[in-house]
Amino acid sequence: MIEHVNPEFFKAFDHYKAMLAQYGNDHPITEQAFLLTLHYTPDHIKAEMNAKAKEMNLLPPVSAYTDDGQPMYDLRDIARHFGISFEEAEQKLLSMLHNRQQVGLSNDGVLINSDININRVQ
Repeated sequence: MIEHVNPEFFKAFDHYKAMLAQYGNDHPITEQAFLLTLHYTPDHIKAEMNAKAKEMNLLPPVSAYTDDGQPMYDLRDIARHFGISFEEAEQKLLSMLHNRQQVGLSNDGVLINSDININRVQ
């Protein structure tokens, strides 16, 4: 089955590759281009990426779920998984949130000190 791919994805991906070549991986402009590419990535490709990330142990196990079944990750668990301090993980998160805002993307999926019900994995 052939899946539809939004042409914006290809434009964003080409832009990301150009920014990576020009600025390197750790530059805010490159991260912003990557975030836009992810935003336009089709769901079927995101599902493949997620499966590969799990296979390669690139993410910690899910820390909790919302009442409606959305997986949640605790920043402490992420920091432990990557062998970095909580403070470093927090700075990386804040940088990512800032870069998302810079390109007009929502940060609604990131919860900080939220009042919603979180069901921790036992």
